[in-house]
Amino acid sequence: MIPTAIRFLESAVFISLSAWTSCAQDSPTRILFPGNSADPTITEIDGTYFVSVNNVGYVPSMLVFRSKDLKEWKPVSFAGQEPQLFATEITNDGEKLFLYGGRKENLWVRYSESPFESWSEKILMNPIGLHEIDPGHLATSDGRRFIYTNEGRGAEISKDGLSFTSESKKFYNGWPIPDSINVECTCLESPKFFQKDGYYFMVSAEGGTGGPATSHMAIVARAGSPIGPWENSPYNPVIWTRSTSDEWWSKGHATFLEGPDENWFAIYHGYYNNQRSWGRSTLISPIEWTSNGWPVLSNQWPTGWESFQPVIGLDLSDDFEGDKMGLQWQAYEKLELERYSFNVGSLEIAGIDTSVGESNPLTVNPHHRSYIVDTELNIKADVEAGLTFFYSADAYISFGLASDGILYLTHTTWDHSKFPGPITTKVNVKSIHLRIQNSEQDVSFFYSLNGLDWIKIPLSMDISGFQNNIFGGYKSVRPGMYVIGNGSADFKYFNYEELNKK
Repeated sequence: MIPTAIRFLESAVFISLSAWTSCAQDSPTRILFPGNSADPTITEIDGTYFVSVNNVGYVPSMLVFRSKDLKEWKPVSFAGQEPQLFATEITNDGEKLFLYGGRKENLWVRYSESPFESWSEKILMNPIGLHEIDPGHLATSDGRRFIYTNEGRGAEISKDGLSFTSESKKFYNGWPIPDSINVECTCLESPKFFQKDGYYFMVSAEGGTGGPATSHMAIVARAGSPIGPWENSPYNPVIWTRSTSDEWWSKGHATFLEGPDENWFAIYHGYYNNQRSWGRSTLISPIEWTSNGWPVLSNQWPTGWESFQPVIGLDLSDDFEGDKMGLQWQAYEKLELERYSFNVGSLEIAGIDTSVGESNPLTVNPHHRSYIVDTELNIKADVEAGLTFFYSADAYISFGLASDGILYLTHTTWDHSKFPGPITTKVNVKSIHLRIQNSEQDVSFFYSLNGLDWIKIPLSMDISGFQNNIFGGYKSVRPGMYVIGNGSADFKYFNYEELNKK
C-alpha cells in the first residue's frame, strides 16, 4: 500500500539553454508510425514488441502493431470500438497484454491473450480517489503493480491488473519549467516507467501537446522505490523542440526502452515542421547513458541502424475483394457496420444524415505529407457520395457526385465568408472517377468520366488550418469516403499513393 506521507525530491540542478543544446538535441530521428499516430505506448513479450497508437476521434480505436526488431511492423488488431481522446498504456504480465485508459473516474483496462487478435470488453477499475488521465503502469520485481497518472499521482493495483487496491496519492511534482521555454501549460502527464541499475526511471511529458512549437517535452526522474522520492535528471528536458526551425515540433510523450542488442531508444510523438494538419507522428531516436547514470538522446544510431527505414505493413489502398473491413479503415466517431455491404470488387455504403460533417466518413491515416487518393463510384437513389479530406464535423473538404448529376465541392473554414457555399459542376452522370491531391497541405481536385482523362476543378485549397491550434481535438486531416442522403453508393476501389510516385 502507498503510505499516507509521500516525500518527493526535486533536483536543484538548472542548466543553461546552451547546455541543453549540447545534450544530443541533434539526435537523429525517424518516423516510426506516420500521420496522426499519437500517444505511442510500447511493451515487449519474449522478444516481440507491441505498440499501440492513438488516432484521436476514430473507431475502431487503438490500433496495435507487432515487431521483432523495431524496424518492420505489422498491424495486429484494434483494441477498442469507441473513440479515444486521452492517451493509453500498453503493458504485459508475461502472458497477457493489458491496455489501460480513460479519464477522471472512468479509468478502465482491457486485456488480450496470444495471438492478441481480440480484446476483452472494457473493465472499469473503480479507482479510489484517482481522478486523472494518461495512465502509466509499473510492475516491481516482487510482483506489486501500480498505475500512475498525470499531475504526479499514483495508486497500487491488484496483481491481476484489473482493479485498484489503494487510494491515489501525490508522489511527484514534476520538473520546474524555466521561463525561457515557451509552453502551452505545465501539464505534467503521461508517466512511463522502466528499471535499470537499481533505479526506477519515470519519463513524463510537460509543456502541453499543442500551442507553440516548443511546448511539449519529455523529462526524466529516478528513484530507488516505485513511490519515490524522485530525483529529476540534470539533463531535463531530455526531448524538446528548441525552435520553429527544428524539423519536429512539440516533441514529447516518450517511452524509453531497451531494444535489440542492448540498444536503447526513445519512442515519442511530434508534429512535422509547419504540418500540424498531418497530426502527431510516432518518432524514434537513439538513447545513450551518461557516466552518472542518466539517459540522454544520442547523436548517432547504433551499429546496423544507420540507414534503416521503418516498414509499416498496412496498405491504405483497397480493392474491396474481401468480405470485411480492413485494418486501414476507421470511421469518424461512429462505425455502423450495417451501413457497409462488401460485394466482390466493390463496397456499398448507405447514406446517412444531411451533411458530410455528420456522416461518419470512412477514412485512412495517411502515411505521407503529399499523396493522391482516387476512387470510382456509382450513385444509387437520392444521395451525394465521394471523397473527403476530413478533420472534424466542423472542418472538412468534400468532393462528390449527387444524384442530380452535379459535382459538389464543399469547403468548411474558420472564415465562412470566404466559401459561402459549394462549388458545383454539371456532369449528368451516375458513375464517375474522383481524385483529390494533397501537396504539402495544398489540395487540388480532379474528375474523370472514363478513368483515363482527368479534368481539374479550377480551384485549389489550403488545409493548413485544419489542425488542433485552430479547431482543437488533437485530430488530423484524413482522406476517405462519404455518402449522405437516402440511398447508397458503390465504391469500386479506393487508391492511395504517395504523390511523387503517381
